[in-house]
Amino acid sequence: MRGRLRVNGRRGAFQIVFGFVYLVVGSSFFFMPGTPSREEIFRWLTPYVPLGWFASLWIVAGLVALVCAFLPRPKDAAGFIAMVFAPGVWVGLFIIGSFMSGNMLALVSGIVYGLFGAAPLIVSGMEGPRDLDHREVMR
Repeated sequence: MRGRLRVNGRRGAFQIVFGFVYLVVGSSFFFMPGTPSREEIFRWLTPYVPLGWFASLWIVAGLVALVCAFLPRPKDAAGFIAMVFAPGVWVGLFIIGSFMSGNMLALVSGIVYGLFGAAPLIVSGMEGPRDLDHREVMR
């Protein structure tokens, strides 16, 4: 069965589902208008770096996750790292933005993004009988 493309068990299935979710989240920044509160929260950042650069982190993470979904463990780690990194950056942006704008509701968004990034962190430590894990037990 060499050469056949197979999803890496439930870890891979998770990466496929979240990979598409990340693509949707990232592309929504480009195709949907920003809310006034989001513009207020990130007013400190946009003169220096367009928000689209940070939105593209979601797209890159989604693409990396989709590729890594077919790799055996531990080679699929890059997908999980990307899926934790993208929302982690946004947590930082929301925390800074909440203090810069005085809008403490942005902290709630930061918490939500943090929880969103915690899911791949938890799944990355899981393994199952159908994962493409090539470990050998030493006796």
